[in-house]
Amino acid sequence: MIRKGSLILVLAAVLVLCLILIWIYPPGKAANPPLKVYVIFQEDEARMLLEKFKKETGQAYQVIRMSSGEASYHLLDTDKTGVDVVLGGTADLHEQLKNSGKLLRYSPRMSDKIPEAYKDKDGYWTGMYMGALSIGVNERVWKGDPELASVPYPTRYEDLLSPELKGKIEIPDPETSGTGYTLLASLAQERGPEKAIELMHALKQQSSTTTFSGITSAQRLAVGDVAAVVCFLGDQLRFANSGYAIHSSIPPKAGWEIGGVSILKNGDNRKAAKKLIDFVLSKNAQTAYMNAAFSLPVIPGIEPNPLLADVHIDKLLTSYRADEAAAARAELMKRWRDASK
Repeated sequence: MIRKGSLILVLAAVLVLCLILIWIYPPGKAANPPLKVYVIFQEDEARMLLEKFKKETGQAYQVIRMSSGEASYHLLDTDKTGVDVVLGGTADLHEQLKNSGKLLRYSPRMSDKIPEAYKDKDGYWTGMYMGALSIGVNERVWKGDPELASVPYPTRYEDLLSPELKGKIEIPDPETSGTGYTLLASLAQERGPEKAIELMHALKQQSSTTTFSGITSAQRLAVGDVAAVVCFLGDQLRFANSGYAIHSSIPPKAGWEIGGVSILKNGDNRKAAKKLIDFVLSKNAQTAYMNAAFSLPVIPGIEPNPLLADVHIDKLLTSYRADEAAAARAELMKRWRDASK
């Protein structure tokens, strides 16, 4: 039989334990809340990575899929989003977030293996993949079009301005699409802003429409809605690998992206966010992602997908700078809007 004094001691111990638990896990706050992730590439690719992460760590997660333009709007204009990690998206987006004070500085375990050009020198974002801009052609549509059948496939951006292609191409909108902005910013860094806007406007006039995102351009190319598009090579190879007749050609001095990953300062789960960034830069995760997304790895020693064997990085616009692209965005977009009026 428990004595009264002992019972009081037991109740007191239980009360202290309850107070400690309340202090550690305040009411309304889960002990291990789900990691909230903005995903700027394909959701199925992200879930593949996040499921591997969940299996390894037990960490639950929530995915919010957005284009770069949407993510930029939501993150730059809002102080508290509850989102922990921005996964993917062109590095200029992460540069904008860094410059706006939105990011937490964190250098993941593998960051010392990543070349300087593929990460932020201050440690606010890290590259996790690389991809080149490419001209994609639907071979079935091209060969079946009497006006195009005898025309060589385009290998330069200027080739897309031929009269036979009027209304038969598409480019992604640089205002909503990271792909579209990479095209505009890389042209500006190569040729100067005036010539870049001139060419982009000519491509827009030649297009049936400008798409919301780069993957939308690739989807419309695959199903034959257009004969040719400009988007990232990985998006084109995704459909080519599924059996669509897509021919890809990387233009001389083509722009390229570093897909970044960063932690938002006002997120709710910093510990899990850091674990995720360490995970996506691990050799196993990198190998799995590069094969699924047809992207180029940023960490040495990881073999790219065989479909990328013909990509020569030294023939791209090697001087392209994501930080300069971020700094020039406001001015370039003003010029773009003015030219589009």
